Amino acid sequence: MLAVDGGFAGCLAGTAVGACLGALWTKKQDRGRSPTRQLTTASEKLRPDALLHPFRAQQLDVTHEPVSPQPDSPRHPREFKRRTSGKFSMNENKVLEQKVVLAMVGLPARGKSYISKAIVRYLNFVGCPTQLFNAGNLRRSAGKSGVDANFFDSSNENAKKLRDELAMECLDQLLAFLEKEGQATAVGILDATNTTLERRRKVKERVLAHTGIRIIFLESICDDGAILSHNYDLKLGNEDYVGMKAEKALQDFLERVEQYAQVYEPVEDRECSDRCGYIKLINAGEKLICNHCRSKDDEYGVMRYIVGLMSSINLGKRCIMLAVVGETEHDRKGVLGGDSALTQAGKQHAAALARFVAEREEAAGKTMLVMCGTLTRHLQTVEALKGIPPKSGQKPRKVLKLQRLNELCAGDLDSLSYEEFKEFYPEEFSARQRDKLNYRYPGVGGESYQDVLFRLSFLVLRLEQIIGNVLIVCDKAVCRVLLAYYRGVKNEDLPYLQVRPGVMTFERSHIGFTEDYVHKMGMSPAISKSCAELQSMAGDK
Repeated sequence: MLAVDGGFAGCLAGTAVGACLGALWTKKQDRGRSPTRQLTTASEKLRPDALLHPFRAQQLDVTHEPVSPQPDSPRHPREFKRRTSGKFSMNENKVLEQKVVLAMVGLPARGKSYISKAIVRYLNFVGCPTQLFNAGNLRRSAGKSGVDANFFDSSNENAKKLRDELAMECLDQLLAFLEKEGQATAVGILDATNTTLERRRKVKERVLAHTGIRIIFLESICDDGAILSHNYDLKLGNEDYVGMKAEKALQDFLERVEQYAQVYEPVEDRECSDRCGYIKLINAGEKLICNHCRSKDDEYGVMRYIVGLMSSINLGKRCIMLAVVGETEHDRKGVLGGDSALTQAGKQHAAALARFVAEREEAAGKTMLVMCGTLTRHLQTVEALKGIPPKSGQKPRKVLKLQRLNELCAGDLDSLSYEEFKEFYPEEFSARQRDKLNYRYPGVGGESYQDVLFRLSFLVLRLEQIIGNVLIVCDKAVCRVLLAYYRGVKNEDLPYLQVRPGVMTFERSHIGFTEDYVHKMGMSPAISKSCAELQSMAGDK
């Protein structure tokens, strides 16, 4: 058994998850960005070998064009895709084949739905097929939407029988999903109360009847009045209380909680076995208890991901804001990548962003954490915040500069224009058009969207852990990856997400994060137009 208090949570996230994330893909760990090089003469523009960086030219025969990775090379994007497609891979020789059922346990309004949706979002993000099966949604689709607290009375035999039947039907759908996934690792989540020992026994027996499937009961326990009050308010917006006055809805919901509390039996050690364990999350992350969560036959199992996420998650009210940097000199010239400075329009965009941050901080009554990359444009953007210091009585504003938030690196093609990329490297250009997710730019430091996703998978755990509002200043490729995470978008659709000028905000809600979009931030029409035009320029990474 493992018990973790809130102070140790961050350490666990950095070790358990770090270890297994490092085993998901075999990648170069030290990726320096390729230095920027401008094309200066017409002859250079006509010679593909001159497009290489100076420090690499001495190592190549400049009478030949640079050689792309061979199709059977592990670095080749097509080979990388073949090795990882449909599998939760450690390397080309060993593939994890695990099937796990996560059965939620706990009274209503303890964050079960939020936690289960967070697990689905995170595991799908890192490449493990995961799906949620909600007993409440199945009940409502069966025509039992809007039922009052009497439906959840344990003495109501007919209602109890119907609830059990719906829970088992939901579980059968989950097991069918796991079987459909074949030999790849997959996780199914049963989002139901499962508050009695008898119900959990039935669920466990049905799961263990299937060879090779494990079950983990994930119990959320909460007696923090502030968290419960916030969760109750969120629950009043679900489908059971549509059109009902808030006071009446709250009274009915509290009666429902009381009905469950009368028969509630916490998960115990005696329920564990080789294929059955539990996780207890207490007061939204203050304490974490794990028992029988690691199987004996794997070192980097999917449960390490789940435990790492649970050690980071919190149910507090907060907002994540994504802001793309303004126009740069390379954007204006239509050049890929590089480390160029902001134009005047970009600086005005940064000033507008600073005013937006100050307004949000004043409304919240506290400063927010600011995260950005380490490139010149990032530093210039956050530098504008110094011109608007926090209000009196507020803590100093913290700024974290992280290389993980730097833009996708184009390797040897860094500092080319989009047209030059297409003209001089047609095969690479076509390969990228066919598969933008897995295509990796050739050369030192060259990355794919999968690589960016990999380095940001550590960051999203940190974001789950933070209590309070966060502003992330980044470029378009990084923004797309983070948008995909918070929207729950499939990874293959990630490279095609639209990134608009302004700030995209994600407010914590009972369903995960609710998105809002702040467009102009007080920018002038000219600056707003400049930012909009930026989306069609060469930063198409």
